[in-house]
Amino acid sequence: MKNLLLEESAKNHFEAIKNKRIEEIINSYIALEDLLVFVEGPRWATVGFENVSKGWHDFIASAISLEKCEWVEHLTSKIVGEMGFVAGIVELTVNIKGETKTIRFRGTFVWEKDTHEGNWKIIHEHFSQPAEDPYGIGDWLKKD
Repeated sequence: MKNLLLEESAKNHFEAIKNKRIEEIINSYIALEDLLVFVEGPRWATVGFENVSKGWHDFIASAISLEKCEWVEHLTSKIVGEMGFVAGIVELTVNIKGETKTIRFRGTFVWEKDTHEGNWKIIHEHFSQPAEDPYGIGDWLKKD
């Protein structure tokens, strides 16, 4: 079930972000207007390659420096035909204006094989954290 090619592509994407290699970051995404990214920040979504590209340029120019980003739990991946995914729990360590913090996210990349270039490109990305209590009843999963 695991697909090491996509897992390695995701790890390389994290390294490109850490090292602020903007062209490599941008080249990971498919250049389409229906590209959809759910960022971990204050926005709900970024739609379209041009907007995702601008977002990455602005991130690289921001006060955030990524020091470390790695899959830490439940890493899974699979390819079916021309599409695949990598998902799991990601831990990233960032430095913001001299303050270092570690943050945990759920992360998913959906990849599609680019027919023009022959390599895999991100067509959807979703990074988020669980909401504390969105329904006001706590976790509905009961302990035995």
